[in-house]
Amino acid sequence: MNTNLISVENRYNLLTGRLFMYINRYIAQKFKSSSVALTREQWTILVQLWKQDGVSQQVIADETGRDKPSTTRLLDNLERDGYLERKPAAEDRRLNLIFLTKKGKVVEQGVMEVANQALDDITAGLTAAEMETVKKVFEKIYKNISK
Repeated sequence: MNTNLISVENRYNLLTGRLFMYINRYIAQKFKSSSVALTREQWTILVQLWKQDGVSQQVIADETGRDKPSTTRLLDNLERDGYLERKPAAEDRRLNLIFLTKKGKVVEQGVMEVANQALDDITAGLTAAEMETVKKVFEKIYKNISK
C-alpha cells in the first residue's frame, strides 16, 4: 500500500480550504479575545499598508489576492473606522492612494503581537524544515494556479 497518496477526501479538504477556514476562525477568536477590533480580512489590508503606505487600491488587491469589489468594501470599512484615508495621487488625480491614519499606525504593534502569537500557536511543534516544506508546497500550488 502506498501511504504517500492523499485520499480523495483529504485532497478535497486541503484544496477547498478547510485548514484555512480553521486558521481564519482561530485568528478571529484571538483578535476578539484580545480586544482587537479588526477582522482577519481587514488585518491583511493593514499589513500591506504597514509594509508600504500610500499605495493604490489595485496594489492592495493584488498583494492580498482579492478582487476589486472586495478590496473596496474592506477599504470603505477601514476608512469609516478611522484606520486609513484615501488621497488623490499627485500625478493623476483620478487615482486614489491609500494611507494609514494615526490610528492605523498606532495599532500595528498590538495587532501584530496578537497575530504573531496566533501564528505561533498554529505552527507549534513544526520544525523549521517542516515550515519550509509547507512554504514550498504552497508556492508550487500558487504557481500552478497562476499558469
